Amino acid sequence: MKQFPFSAVVGMEDAKRSLIYHAIDPRIGGSLLLGHRGCAKSTLVRAFAELLQAASSEPIPFVELPLGATEDRLLGSINAEALVEQTKWEPRTGLIEEANGGVLYVDEINLLPDNLADQILDSAASGKHHLERDGITRRIESRYILIGTMNPEEGDLRPQLSDRFAHGILIQDDFTPEQRVEVVRRRIQFDDDPELFIRTHAASLKDLAERVTKARTLVKSVTISEEQRLEIANRARELQVEGLRAELAVLRTARCAAAWENRSIIEPRDLDGAWRMCLGHRHLENRPFTRAPSPPPPGQRFNPPLAQRTSHAPTNSLPDPKRLPEATPSQHQRLRDWAMDPIPRVKSRGARLLSGRPDAVPHGAINWMATLLNSIPFRKTSSINLRYYSLRRRPRMWCFLAASRSTGMSRCLSAARNSLIDLATHCRSPRWNLLLLRDSQIKWVLKHSSFRSFGSVLGQLDTAGGKSYLFQSLHSLHRAILKHGPASQDRVVIVSDGLATLEAGQDYRDTPSRLRHFLRRLTQLNVSMAWLYPSTERALARWLQKVFRGLPVTSIKL
Repeated sequence: MKQFPFSAVVGMEDAKRSLIYHAIDPRIGGSLLLGHRGCAKSTLVRAFAELLQAASSEPIPFVELPLGATEDRLLGSINAEALVEQTKWEPRTGLIEEANGGVLYVDEINLLPDNLADQILDSAASGKHHLERDGITRRIESRYILIGTMNPEEGDLRPQLSDRFAHGILIQDDFTPEQRVEVVRRRIQFDDDPELFIRTHAASLKDLAERVTKARTLVKSVTISEEQRLEIANRARELQVEGLRAELAVLRTARCAAAWENRSIIEPRDLDGAWRMCLGHRHLENRPFTRAPSPPPPGQRFNPPLAQRTSHAPTNSLPDPKRLPEATPSQHQRLRDWAMDPIPRVKSRGARLLSGRPDAVPHGAINWMATLLNSIPFRKTSSINLRYYSLRRRPRMWCFLAASRSTGMSRCLSAARNSLIDLATHCRSPRWNLLLLRDSQIKWVLKHSSFRSFGSVLGQLDTAGGKSYLFQSLHSLHRAILKHGPASQDRVVIVSDGLATLEAGQDYRDTPSRLRHFLRRLTQLNVSMAWLYPSTERALARWLQKVFRGLPVTSIKL
């Protein structure tokens, strides 16, 4: 398949520089490209593979990890054909081993299952992977350039995985009209005649490859003064950057920037560009997708304004927090009945949901010994009967508490807190998850925790304050459930008065339709959902009932 030439990509200068620097020094630490749908993130990454190949005399592997990949495919497993036909235990190469010496590309990396993300983290950080599966022990080299792309609107990235990337590049649709015209023109020319288009840009691609080759030989001779090293260390300390990965990435990036421009001395602009790339995804987990921040001046802490972390400055909301009464477990019979009532299984229409068969449960890795024993009798027909390890997952309880000032004033929050503490002591089997909106910050307080931890955390909730970023919170809740794989036995509890802080340019009359949209997305995950709201405000209760009408949401007054 013909790939779009790297030299023909218009704009996205920071993203192209990040990839070029990784071609010069693959040890920088990986590049994460953040951008909305249709901004050519994947096109740029695949074009980068052609640039790497043009700058090397040996084949460079480019491995793309699909979201549906299994752990066996990622790490390696047993060769099923050799096992059944010849009864030999032979390993099958995994994607991590295939990517050694090249590129491992993960599209929509924020939707990658946690178990695969953890394995990628370990192998990318150490450069080696220890395979211990089904009687096979191997030490695998796993030195590759890790490149990930994601749409920030579709969910956040785990902090452990985000910190693994040296560069975080924010890509926005800020093309000038002239650039947009040129982008469309080049895309149509490539689609009409790919071979002619590639030949047209072959010379420019060759020039880029030669510059990369020359920079590779020069990068190790780039000098770094002690003053620059001390400046980087002081800057990292002032920004309160965790660990030393950012400092290492800044140094390596600045060296590559100097070598790319055929210089042996690092200049201040090299360091400024390196800081911009290395801070694009650090300390900014709670802000919406915006332009990449410029490095703050020395002496100023790297802490964006609160409005940039959640939404634009809202109106009609007081900043002072509301003190909550002391936590006291209180039984709410309807909430108990809803939580303990068996959920009827329904047939799934989506690829992400479980089957409606009573015996349909998710399965784990392949049990090769059981597969061998069940396949040998059928060797004459070349039939392989796969057997899997059982993977019976405990149900999850997803709870979202809007601890804004409005819920605190209506006493909705304290009543819901007391009822949920009581529910946790009587419903112990699920794994509890708690998403909290307080002080205008959206944060996952608990993930896959026990009922004791859940009750303890709720017992310490003694204040409510800040804005009601309801839509952003429901979006985070939806992405978290979708990322971990929704199951028909999972339940969702939402505690809110339904009031939502408006963002700049939004109309309050659109609030009901937007709220129905977010609730509909949650209900489509095949989970049982309950909304706890205050019973004191009759007008608010009637308004919420209109929002819930036609949706499978259990409304519970407090």
